[in-house]
Amino acid sequence: MSDIAGTTSDGFDYTAMYVAAVLNSVVWAATFRLDGDYRGARHGRVFEVSELSITDLQQVIKDDIECAWVSKA
Repeated sequence: MSDIAGTTSDGFDYTAMYVAAVLNSVVWAATFRLDGDYRGARHGRVFEVSELSITDLQQVIKDDIECAWVSKA
């Protein structure tokens, strides 16, 4: 299991964990905060990741987190 953190385009900070899963994928779970206050959580899965570098994998996960949070807000 690995950790990742960032800020979405709409200003929410998030912390997330991700782990390798079946079918060449990773699953992730993130919690979101605004000004330090909890605002929600999301989870997801990204497929076809086995050939990605760690840097590329983390960027793909961050992109998926962004999409999951911003498109539902």
